Amino acid sequence: MIDANSRWELLVRAPAKINLSLEVLGTRPDGFHEIRTIMQAVSLCDEIGFRRRADGQARLECVGARLPEGEDNLIVRAARLLQRRYGVRAGVEVRLRKNIPVGGGLGGGSSDCAIALLALRELWQIEMAPAELGGLAAQLGSDAPFFLRGGTALCEGRGEVVTPIECAARMWYVLMMPGAPVSTAAVYNAVESALTKRPDASKNVLKALETGDVERLAQCVRNDLEAPALRLNAGLSKLWRQLKEVSEPLGVRRVLLSGSGSTFFAFTGGEDEATGVAQAVQTYCNVPCAVVQCLPPWKGHITTLTIGEKRL
Repeated sequence: MIDANSRWELLVRAPAKINLSLEVLGTRPDGFHEIRTIMQAVSLCDEIGFRRRADGQARLECVGARLPEGEDNLIVRAARLLQRRYGVRAGVEVRLRKNIPVGGGLGGGSSDCAIALLALRELWQIEMAPAELGGLAAQLGSDAPFFLRGGTALCEGRGEVVTPIECAARMWYVLMMPGAPVSTAAVYNAVESALTKRPDASKNVLKALETGDVERLAQCVRNDLEAPALRLNAGLSKLWRQLKEVSEPLGVRRVLLSGSGSTFFAFTGGEDEATGVAQAVQTYCNVPCAVVQCLPPWKGHITTLTIGEKRL
């Protein structure tokens, strides 16, 4: 954890997400894929510290993963975008502790840059409309607009059109994280066009979320990227079979790939069950696991993400 005693002006968390449903509907004229997905924020989080600089520089240090720390980093790009758009002369010092696996289908990079937009808006005291912030987030990543609000949402277009969903249940999951990055572009390119002719899976997921029916939810979730990801990656396919062999005797309702992978997640009936599943998977499959709970929306209020007295 980032040392709260250091002189950081803001210490915030950037949560991961899972895809409860992900449907690939076709290819767009801009080269992206048209999707319909239901995303849910969960309690595995990166930690980010911010403090102002007087020289206009945006400096980043990353701990816990090997990531670019210069102008190619999404947090630095978020800072530069705000500086250009609003004429900000101040700079920022950033320390990022990565807890969300890189390339794991959990949206860590998108979350980091979206939360950075919220934090820098406060740190630099920028006044802007919420819709304006959403447009900036969409420039940084397709998933980034979702992380401005969090909670549970239906995301359409290339993922940037976000419609909030009320979720009645506080659900628990086990994230199973092999740590091997998967090429999102390769997986999307391997999706068969026939998938677009399937019925709208998100409708059943929405009904299950409205009632908080975890059993029904586990039965109707779907990810159109799972099959191509397993075809492309023999190691991932082998792990998927092992996870099913271990988890099914424990009563796990479903194991599903998140996004394009490589993280799988299991639906469980509560924290105790999730803890037992995580211990079994770690023991028999030698795969790091995290027990997580779905998160309510933070609706763009950075104080709800602050490390310290106010926690997620």
